[in-house]
Amino acid sequence: MRRQFLFPLLLSLLFVGGLAASMAFADDLAKPITPSVGRGSATNALAETEIARCTVRKDANGWWLVSPKDEPFFSLGVCMFNQGLDKSDYDPAKPSYAAFRHYDTPNAWADASLLRLKSWGFTTVGGWSDYDTLGRSREHDLWMTCVLNLGARSGAPWFDMWDEKVIRRIDELAEEAIAPLRGDPRLIGYFSDNELGWWNAILWKMTLEQPPSSGQRQRLIAMVRDVYGSDWDRLIKDFEPQKAASWKELDRGGMLWLRPGSNGIRTMRRFLGLVADRYYEVMSKSIHRFDPGALYLGDRYQSFYYPELPAASRRHVDVVSTNLNVSWNDGTFIHCYFDMLHKLSGRPVLVSEFYMAAEENESGNRNKVGGFPIVISQKDRAEALSNTLRALVQLPYVVGADWFQYYDEPTHGRALDGEDYNFGLVDIHDQPYAEVTAAFKSFNFSRLKSARAHRGPNATAGVPPAPIAPMDEFRSMTALKNWDRERGFVPPATQDAVGDLYVCWSSNALYLGTLVVDIVEPDYYRDGNIPDVDRATWTIRVNNGESVTARIGAGKDAAISNPAARIKSLSGTYHEVRCITVVELPAGQLGKQRLAPGDQIALESSFSTHGRANSIQWKGTFVLSD
Repeated sequence: MRRQFLFPLLLSLLFVGGLAASMAFADDLAKPITPSVGRGSATNALAETEIARCTVRKDANGWWLVSPKDEPFFSLGVCMFNQGLDKSDYDPAKPSYAAFRHYDTPNAWADASLLRLKSWGFTTVGGWSDYDTLGRSREHDLWMTCVLNLGARSGAPWFDMWDEKVIRRIDELAEEAIAPLRGDPRLIGYFSDNELGWWNAILWKMTLEQPPSSGQRQRLIAMVRDVYGSDWDRLIKDFEPQKAASWKELDRGGMLWLRPGSNGIRTMRRFLGLVADRYYEVMSKSIHRFDPGALYLGDRYQSFYYPELPAASRRHVDVVSTNLNVSWNDGTFIHCYFDMLHKLSGRPVLVSEFYMAAEENESGNRNKVGGFPIVISQKDRAEALSNTLRALVQLPYVVGADWFQYYDEPTHGRALDGEDYNFGLVDIHDQPYAEVTAAFKSFNFSRLKSARAHRGPNATAGVPPAPIAPMDEFRSMTALKNWDRERGFVPPATQDAVGDLYVCWSSNALYLGTLVVDIVEPDYYRDGNIPDVDRATWTIRVNNGESVTARIGAGKDAAISNPAARIKSLSGTYHEVRCITVVELPAGQLGKQRLAPGDQIALESSFSTHGRANSIQWKGTFVLSD
């Protein structure tokens, strides 16, 4: 349920409209699509008795969800499992999924659709589903997860997370949202939010704009004093103050903008971790106050995350969750993403959304509004999602994955943001995509999950040959796709790497490619412009030769220090977090006329993300393989 294109608008309203107006907007944004169960329901009565609930457990084969009967399982869920539009909202001129057009009653839809899901191998009803109607069906024996949208509707973490009014609002929202499912033994747990984004620069700015009495602002100032030893001169080496010329004035108000070329972004990231720790603490307490036995499943990262977030969640969540917009449209993704997420959080991982679309579809979806993976046919779609799911299941710390979504998006785009993708298991006419549903049905999750994950040889066992045109198809979702990204993967020498490095070769050149998560926000700067000095840099040194440095990122043209080297790069700001770069180093630059199998390549490389917030290093001696 991606809101990425609306989120900048929400943040603008937070700045301009004040607490009441922005909360009202957030409420409208997060309104449930389907009705919820009333407080007097039979389901709610379960809360009054002590019952066994789902838990998580680690064994020799990794992490599992565990049922109340002490049976381990892998959760395969479906988001948006609801009836679509009702009669009052349906417009035949703008066709979309509407259950009333195909079923006589809501109960008939629930019975038939649940039977479908179970026959396709699904175990779980995911976020934004019609729990009310499904709960009345005799076929409903699936697990459930629920998105509460507590931060989106209360203003957290953008408003003062130490303000009792904000905390009370979170509790009110949690009590209301949890009541329909509280104590239900079929419920796995709750997500506190979906795709908050956690924009570091905007969070910093909004906090400094809060009044001096704000607990969040006071903690920011206290942290900054601690970092710089209350030395104003040290502070202004990293920041450009506005409306404050001393600590005393900053205590009363004023802004701190990131100074170009400084290391101030690291201080801002430290503050992000502080607020995130408070957010997860508050959300965990609120969820468990109103449903003590449920798991807290995190807040569904937006297919990217600052490392400070899972690190802060470690003490508070039971499971860490992330949506997944795969790195390539064959369904594969970078190595570092999940490994770092699990390592930093110390928790099992639930993939709260993954998806794939095809140009060939029965709903007339054009797949234009958004930046999501698209293939040509439904057969290709089934193969790609199978690649994703197989890779996820075999990661020992992944305990579940939810498909987005049950039905295709409307032909002319959904009302929320115009998104118009072929994401469904069924089309808008309620007809299943046979190849896709068969792909899900074919998985033996227990067998795959119980088998130890095995990653094949990487570049340390020999650098693979390059594809015919290693720098072609240089677009999002296809750049680097045709490389051998398993045998060409270079393990990082750095802990918690935020990107991957791949290498391959031809007789004429050595090729190096990176895909790095580089979150770039113009809001760090007073003028809103990204200075070149703070753009990402990638340095490469081969066979003890002269270093080659590339300046990349922020959606600007790439520049490289060696004119003999060729470079291509894709990058952007805000949600365009993938910085994808390929460098071609001619054989002559490596001291050879031609490269050949058996040649050794001594490699030293480093990558520094925007503002020097994160760095990755790779080094080693590699042998060219045939």
